Amino acid sequence: MHHIIYLSCAVAPFTSAQLQALLTLAHRRNTELAITGVLFYANERFMQVLEGEEEAVRALYELIKRDPRHHSVIAYADKPIVERSFGEWAMAFQPSSPQQVLQLAGYLGPTDVTVEVAGLSPKDKNLFDLLRSFTLP
Repeated sequence: MHHIIYLSCAVAPFTSAQLQALLTLAHRRNTELAITGVLFYANERFMQVLEGEEEAVRALYELIKRDPRHHSVIAYADKPIVERSFGEWAMAFQPSSPQQVLQLAGYLGPTDVTVEVAGLSPKDKNLFDLLRSFTLP
């Protein structure tokens, strides 16, 4: 297993419809590739954790880096992991305005996402919490 955690900036603010389309595509693609993870969006920033087989994760990350809807893509973690942190989620999602998009498929509020997995190092948990703090309003 391998994971990449990255942060990026949206080129322009995303609407609820754009976020839903992104989530739908990510969920379908990630299911096909056996990739799990979580995606946060707020304050025109994305933070995502991708996890799965290294080759699949790296290939998806390369596609994500070329997506013209965001820029300044920076990986903060890119390494092997013992086990998945988000094994149940083809793509969990935290949108920018929870009050407006509670009906989005895959929606998780900030308090719904916990990272208490034995295989995640304390350093990675701290990194995840730090990056999440940048994306949450």
